[in-house]
Amino acid sequence: DILSQRDVYVVSGKARGGDATASFARARQSHFTTHSFRFAEVCCTADPPRNAHALVYRTAVPEWGAFDSSNVNINGGYELVKNALASNLLSVQSDCPHREKLPYGGDLVADSPAAMHMFDMSAFYRKTIRDWLDAQWDNGAYTETSVWQDLNDYAGVGHGAGETVWATGPPVLTVRHMQHYGDIELLQNSLASHVKWVDFLDKYFEVGMLEKGYDRELEEYTGKKSGLGDWLALRSRDTFLTHTAFYMAAGRCVAYMARKVGNKYLEEKGMAVAKKIQNRISYLYLKNGKDNFDFPRGMARMTPGPEMSLFSRIVPGEKRCVVLKNWFKRSGSIWRGSEETRFLEKISDEDKDAMIQTGELTRSGDKMVMGWSQWQGFNEGIFAIRYGLKTLSDMGFHHIALRKAAGYGFATPEYLMRHNATTMWESWWR
Repeated sequence: DILSQRDVYVVSGKARGGDATASFARARQSHFTTHSFRFAEVCCTADPPRNAHALVYRTAVPEWGAFDSSNVNINGGYELVKNALASNLLSVQSDCPHREKLPYGGDLVADSPAAMHMFDMSAFYRKTIRDWLDAQWDNGAYTETSVWQDLNDYAGVGHGAGETVWATGPPVLTVRHMQHYGDIELLQNSLASHVKWVDFLDKYFEVGMLEKGYDRELEEYTGKKSGLGDWLALRSRDTFLTHTAFYMAAGRCVAYMARKVGNKYLEEKGMAVAKKIQNRISYLYLKNGKDNFDFPRGMARMTPGPEMSLFSRIVPGEKRCVVLKNWFKRSGSIWRGSEETRFLEKISDEDKDAMIQTGELTRSGDKMVMGWSQWQGFNEGIFAIRYGLKTLSDMGFHHIALRKAAGYGFATPEYLMRHNATTMWESWWR
């Protein structure tokens, strides 16, 4: 019930006992909220209302980008993404249009490149960045959402900071805004705030990570701890890597902005921070001697290890080819999600047989489970999908990137469309 969407219209005293049709006409459109849905049912009257229409609401950013190809799966995926973005652009870029409707930094980090391709986001994102500057704490910490909600502060390094990836959304978005629109004034007006964020990380990051249970040499680390990481991945999430890599990204962003405005001191400061963190990640993720860019006790199963590290040039030049080669050794796996398990318990054997024929189900012991592919679909979360596709393309493996994007079955755009999706869902599961 807490996720239900319902409008209650209280008929005025004068209308009670009068013409019900006239009363409905006055209540036909909500003026104070919006709802989001795939399908809507109009009911509960003897004669269902006619000529009911859904009105699409979003901020009036011009649509100026386009994409088309000979592959229906990729074209369909593009439309799903565009519809999802359009559903989440109402004053703020929200995470979902029906429930929280909150401007999360991680979502902006993940999909602002797509948004800026599809729409003119120059004024919208300028306002978004200013919202974050207004919400910044006096100690320099950025929040997880531009409207502070105390939702996931537990996932950050403390002292008011949001989860490090989400809280680094403001400087990342500022850099992308400059690259797309050349707004030097925005850089000049926001640089000091982004420097405060880097100073905050310099002061609190290492101590905060220790307090969250990450040991300095990662000798005890076996995977996900406090943090959100590569959100909604099918693989387990390496939260140390995402926390630390976006500390590095904050330094790089400051260096970029400082160079654009001609501040040599801040440029060198930002690059020094970024290089220090890059070297630390490289040391920790190559010390196992396996050249798979994983933490010491890792089993080359987590995300976003090689994808992020190759994409962001953390991997040293002389190791890039061997890390790529070892990344190609990864394979798919089964998916034992709790919601999927409950679903499979309720459907008939006939439906299960049909799902086996379509490749949605596979047998694991005496049970049927869903499975996902490494190279013919997606298993990555909201960040590593982009990192993986761009890395494959940049390193000459366009055909593999295409195969992932155009794949069939669970965790592909084709799967969503086959199950009547009209937008990208928050997870691959229907």
